[in-house]
Amino acid sequence: MKHIVVLGGGAGGAVAATRLAKLLKHQREQRQIQITLIDQNPHHEFRPSYLWVSMGIREPDQVQRPLTLLARKGIDILHATVTAIDPEKQQVTTTKGTLDYDYLVISLGAQLRPDGIPGIENTYHAWELNDAYRLRQALANFHGGKVIVGPIEPIYRCSPAPFELAFMIRYLAEQRGISEKTEITVVHPWQQPMEPFGPFMVNAFNLFLRQFNVRFLGGWQTTRITPGKIHAADGRELSYDLAIIIPPHEPAQPIKNHPTLANPDNGWLLVDKETLRHPEYKNVFGIGDIISPTLGIGMAGVFAHFQADYVASQITDEIKGTYMGLHYNRSGICVMDVGYLGAAVFCDFTDVIQGKAKYPRCWMLGGMRAFRGAKIAFERMWFAQLFGR
Repeated sequence: MKHIVVLGGGAGGAVAATRLAKLLKHQREQRQIQITLIDQNPHHEFRPSYLWVSMGIREPDQVQRPLTLLARKGIDILHATVTAIDPEKQQVTTTKGTLDYDYLVISLGAQLRPDGIPGIENTYHAWELNDAYRLRQALANFHGGKVIVGPIEPIYRCSPAPFELAFMIRYLAEQRGISEKTEITVVHPWQQPMEPFGPFMVNAFNLFLRQFNVRFLGGWQTTRITPGKIHAADGRELSYDLAIIIPPHEPAQPIKNHPTLANPDNGWLLVDKETLRHPEYKNVFGIGDIISPTLGIGMAGVFAHFQADYVASQITDEIKGTYMGLHYNRSGICVMDVGYLGAAVFCDFTDVIQGKAKYPRCWMLGGMRAFRGAKIAFERMWFAQLFGR
């Protein structure tokens, strides 16, 4: 029996495990393979809906499902924390024991690192479910004033999200009749909004910023936060009544500083950009946020989703002997909902990943309230496909 171990039950890990369970159903029923999914969180959470939680559109229990539901698909679920990975011995050590593997899919994601920025504990964000609910409570008591939104570092989960959140707060202020006394500023290490995505996206988001009356301050490196004021490395200061600051991200601990699995350039998981396999350990795959800095693209669930499909196809091909699987889809799709209008962005990162271009090729549809319906439909489809019978 071959053992496939998947680390992480987020977008990438959950998709990889369910795809493998379906593609290898015959082998699973013949007890030729075993699939184990390991996560310290007993729930799968749909991260794109975190902003809706912060706005009161969703409750926390509406955007998560128990991972144990995947057991109905023939997947073994281990609720434990991964503490070490030994690719030489093909073993994963957890708080509940050590497992041997024949194939390892690493989708451990990125962890928030709020330490190191003095005063950040006095701010809010929506990049974890509990924090999204905490922001919601702060917004409930917001009656106008100066709002600052922005990340500490240029790489973080969901590149457009700080802008989308700023636009949502503008909409919320308009609904409450306090828009005239609400000043919203996005501060960012990028010099221009959506800078890594190229001139097309920069121009589009500059248009959005003007339309929503949101100011953008680029080249902003936050060094510390004091009561009512945020400080940048170049000496600039901004006063605030509500600060929404996204903490720095770092690789999951089992990967960070790993002697062979970590990318020596940045500490994130090292993979071959074409196959998503580790260059030395061919039975080790990486998907999702844990490999995004290595690929040179942003962090997003849609990347993890497409990567999981591709990795599941490769493993299936090796186990079955032959299988015409899915092509590696290197595109990203993002739907923004800000109440009275929204936008859908599609970017093809193929040339960026292959080192042929600096920017992805991007297209956008905007100005339609119908995008909220599209986002709701995708949320429902996501849970139905993963956790439906």
